[in-house]
Order: sequence, then C-alpha cells, then structure tokens
Amino acid sequence: MENNVFEQMANRYDTEERIQLAKVIVDEVRPELRNSQSKSLIDYGSGTGLISLELSDLVQSILLVDSSKQMLEVAKAKISRKGIANAKVLHSDFTEETPELKADIVLMSLVLLHIPD
Repeated sequence: MENNVFEQMANRYDTEERIQLAKVIVDEVRPELRNSQSKSLIDYGSGTGLISLELSDLVQSILLVDSSKQMLEVAKAKISRKGIANAKVLHSDFTEETPELKADIVLMSLVLLHIPD
C-alpha cells in the first residue's frame, strides 16, 4: 500500500477502544479454534497482533503478516515481552506480491476495508 498511514500510527495504535474491539473478536474466534493445537495460523493484516497474539495458546504456530513494518515492530516487542515462542512476523503486502505461504487457518480482521479494488 502506498503512503502506509499505519507506519505513522503504529506506536499509538493500541488504544483502549481497539483493545476492547479486539477482545470482542477474540471471544468470538476462540471457540472456533478449539482442537487446533497442531495447526498453523496466518493473521493477514495483523497490525500489532491485538487479535492473533491473544490466540497463540490455541495453535502450534502463528505468522503475523502486515504491510506496515512499524506495526510489526510493535508486534515483535509484544511477542518478546509476553514470551510467546510460537509467533513470528512477516512484512509483506499481498496487493504487490504474494509470497508462497501455507497455513491451516487464515485470519483477517478489519483488513479488507484498507485494500484497494
């Protein structure tokens, strides 16, 4: 994405309102991931990991993918701070290139509205 506004707002993205919205989403997704301990999850448009990092205990591995390097830097700091061993990040913009990735589960939340036609 050109002029990625998320680069500028990454360090202040996790507002109380966004944290509460993520909690609602996590509460809805969590029951769907029961029995997924052996599965891999890709969170495309992961941002700072507000949703997927809260699900890390339910899957074998998580790959957070985002087009904003700064959002992923915030996510990496959370991964380190929380000691989450099964999460990694990947900087990629699927509107420009699509890396070959494999996963059992793909999660996208509040992403499509930011992707041009």
